[in-house]
Amino acid sequence: MTAAISVVIPTKDRVQWLRRTVEMFLGCAEVGEVIIVVDGCQDGTLEYVQAASAANSRIRYLDNVRNRGTTYSRNRGVELAEYEYVFTAEDDLELTDNFFAVLLAHMQDTAADIIAGRNIFKFEHETAEESIARTNRLAGATIDRRTIEIQTGIPTPDDQEQSLLPAPMLGKTEIFRKVGWDESVRGHGWREESDFQLSAREHGYKLVCCPHAISYNLVIENDTGGSHYLSDTKRLKWMVRNNWRFVRKHRELISREFDAGNLYLFIAKFAVRRTSTDVILPALVTAKRRTQDSIRRPSRKPES
Repeated sequence: MTAAISVVIPTKDRVQWLRRTVEMFLGCAEVGEVIIVVDGCQDGTLEYVQAASAANSRIRYLDNVRNRGTTYSRNRGVELAEYEYVFTAEDDLELTDNFFAVLLAHMQDTAADIIAGRNIFKFEHETAEESIARTNRLAGATIDRRTIEIQTGIPTPDDQEQSLLPAPMLGKTEIFRKVGWDESVRGHGWREESDFQLSAREHGYKLVCCPHAISYNLVIENDTGGSHYLSDTKRLKWMVRNNWRFVRKHRELISREFDAGNLYLFIAKFAVRRTSTDVILPALVTAKRRTQDSIRRPSRKPES
């Protein structure tokens, strides 16, 4: 197949994974260009991208100079796209063989406007086979109608239309430009994809999830890149703020397709749940590790 896809990758301080990801995309016959949006990086990303772009005309880049957030970066990257389709990539993504060929074929078969494959979060030292086996054991619906969230790793028997999709999406460039990402969604970036997807639904576009193409996001230990550059409390603040804007913005569609109930109570429950999982629990785990380390550490004998 001739090249038809512009891959757009926003990135912040993840150059060691970005290098591998870019090479992977360049190895895909369907990819015409890789557009990297450097979002306030301080780890040598810009220098790498400049050199890579000079050496390979399929690599293009834009430097935000300072951190502007993923939504801003995605919009700027899509504006630069020169091919018929855009794929919204991430800097730590891994793809299975024939990923784009499968997505393009199933996009045509299902008449999807935007399509996404099954997306698995793979631990850093886990093999692809191990991550698939682990997520194959997950049960339940892919969409939680009460929390308006998607479990991207749950396997489905076949293609299915959904209101929410995994973040790595493929669609016509003109659709991504028309819908766009809401640049008021900042900070942690929570709800950036959900907001885009419900906006696409409100424009009348069909969204399809295809389990026959699989991508992996790395779960990186001690990650300080991407949205992880923020502290736990700052990330939580942005998550609550973005969530509130999201449910108000899409109130009518949410009332038809989800079971969120009272929006004020929905936000309160979300804040409590995320405070527990994203702030309190990590703090307790860190405290436990420090206590265990101090117990294992041999005491020094007093000098005579």
